[in-house]
Amino acid sequence: MIYITFTRIVFMRPKHLITCIISLIIFEYAYGCTTFVLSDEKGHIVFGKNFDFPIAEGHIQINYKNTEKTSFFSPPEIPLTWVSKYGSITFNQAGREFPYGGINEAGLVIEQMWLQETKYPGPDHRHGLNELQWIQYQLDNFATVNEVIQSDSLVRISTMAVSYLHFLVSDASGNVAAIEYIDGNMLVRKNDDLPYKVLANCTYQHSLDYKTSIGNNKAEDHNEWTKNSSGRFARAAGLIQDYSEKDDIIDYSFNILDSVSQPGNTQWSIVYDPVNLKVYYKSSLRPERQMIDMRLIDFSCREQNLYIPVDERFSGIDHFRNLTCEDNLRMLELIVNGIEFLKNAVSPDYMSSSAEYYKGVTCID
Repeated sequence: MIYITFTRIVFMRPKHLITCIISLIIFEYAYGCTTFVLSDEKGHIVFGKNFDFPIAEGHIQINYKNTEKTSFFSPPEIPLTWVSKYGSITFNQAGREFPYGGINEAGLVIEQMWLQETKYPGPDHRHGLNELQWIQYQLDNFATVNEVIQSDSLVRISTMAVSYLHFLVSDASGNVAAIEYIDGNMLVRKNDDLPYKVLANCTYQHSLDYKTSIGNNKAEDHNEWTKNSSGRFARAAGLIQDYSEKDDIIDYSFNILDSVSQPGNTQWSIVYDPVNLKVYYKSSLRPERQMIDMRLIDFSCREQNLYIPVDERFSGIDHFRNLTCEDNLRMLELIVNGIEFLKNAVSPDYMSSSAEYYKGVTCID
């Protein structure tokens, strides 16, 4: 597997490096993540995410509205140009414009997790995006879960993407959906098809089956990966059912994340509050809880590209600073140099090209 991995990097065009890095790291280390949505009787919802990975560092980015962007992939994909309608806050390791997840100012939240069974749609009339830019596209353009689902008629995740992902999506109205790509088609679970608003690293159906097997005392019939991934699914689902209105919903959400954390692997824990537009987070490098109030951010387009490191103490909106290509490049270099088998496989030219991509994003008056 390592030989094939190296070959894919060496012959890959620079524009494909970002998703290649993410795929290879996860593929080699097989770390997982956990997400959930919790709501109270008043309709207040929060979205929790544990990010499990070998590297703890990352960037929190402010992404602006009224910016023009063109899709990252080159031919044979058909380029797509759009103007962002909403600003957003995203968590990034693979460079600006390629988030792992985030929330926009309309309260739409999207997070991704590894899913080995993923098979993206084949080429057709739609525009193909890489799997991380697909997240940014949704945050740029839509306010609701239904709009994200409907966008499948215009855009798809390209088969040129190499990270196998599925997604949990929620909006400020309380709608939630799990989106998977099975056998080349988008599979959406919502409403009655989503009895537990949780997602880990098995297909949703497989996790449901595992939760049922626990009740039938047949959990031992499953392999270790299922026990790990769907075990986290079942634990989070049970804690959601046990939630009481007397518990603070933010505190309780972090308790859920703590209960499904993987010591040594869980790097970030995030709780999004899409109703109040707040983002709470902590990291393995800075375990005290931080909070960003999105209502204090001006998302109007500007020439600056503001960010903060995940592991720095957050002292207010003025703490955000301008991202440079050097900052972006250092983050990519940290990923590559932090993973032993990538050190001699990824050239500086590839990383430089990837780090400069966001410079093509422009403001629209």
